[in-house]
Amino acid sequence: MVLISGKWYVAPLDLNGGVMLPFFIIIFLVMLFKQIKNKNIYWKKLLINILYLIYLWLLLDITLFPIFLFPHNMTPYTFGLGRQVFINLQFNALQDYLPLQVIGNILLLAPLSFFMAVFKQKYTYFWNNLFLMFLCTLSIETAQLIMSFFYLGNRTFDVNDLLLNTTGSILGFIFFKLTDHFFSKEILEVRSN
Repeated sequence: MVLISGKWYVAPLDLNGGVMLPFFIIIFLVMLFKQIKNKNIYWKKLLINILYLIYLWLLLDITLFPIFLFPHNMTPYTFGLGRQVFINLQFNALQDYLPLQVIGNILLLAPLSFFMAVFKQKYTYFWNNLFLMFLCTLSIETAQLIMSFFYLGNRTFDVNDLLLNTTGSILGFIFFKLTDHFFSKEILEVRSN
């Protein structure tokens, strides 16, 4: 549903995150096939990759879906594009968030920060990791902005989400550092295979 001039419009078709599932299954099968072809299956790396793919699927499902599909001649398009509220630049709006929204936004990119540090040595450095996570949350918010402009979604570009997601990525980085302290050999094994 999209809200235009105080009235809700329901799309005749909306896509949920399930449409991405075949894509992620294909990626997994390609990764598995590569390991089988090399005659070495690294179970730790395979497990980490499975968890990463599940996380990415959930991340995209939570942030970009559902996608609303209106035929070009339906009412929302008769108003022109960009008629719903799709940007929030008020930092003080954070006080109006439900606690679950705040916690969810903080935790949203923490796993991504962790996975990136596990997969790439470059992201074991705080500023590299933080910058990447900021770019990721900025990309998500920008995608939501574009989707709302074209009535494909009803989410907003929210500066508070940028702040909370980036803050949460710091938690993921801290968790990586703690994990690396105790399991550095295993992390190197996952990264190198």
